[in-house]
Amino acid sequence: MGTWGTGISSNDTYAGVYDEFFELYDAGLSVKEITERLIASNQETINEPDSSNDFWFALAKAQWECKELDPDIFDRVRTIIQTGTDLKVWRRQGADEKSIAKRNSRLNDQRRNQGKRR
Repeated sequence: MGTWGTGISSNDTYAGVYDEFFELYDAGLSVKEITERLIASNQETINEPDSSNDFWFALAKAQWECKELDPDIFDRVRTIIQTGTDLKVWRRQGADEKSIAKRNSRLNDQRRNQGKRR
């Protein structure tokens, strides 16, 4: 996985899922159809602990921007953030504590913002 920052969108997995979502959206598919298609076609990513969280973050953000954030996707992302699962991935990958603290702050900011518009 290519990561270039602590923001939730600062990695290749997120960028790829997010871009594909909006390519399909622009092609006229519904958010539900896109979600089903992305989940079906990204099982390898979803089952990879180092990239799974970024998949769900991208999907949730794209749905939220379309004002159709699925409650189950929101709950999944909230659980990832609240349990520290994403930060554990960062630690396992060798991130320093300063980067982990920044990532944690960005995740919590995102969760608060999405919760407001839910």
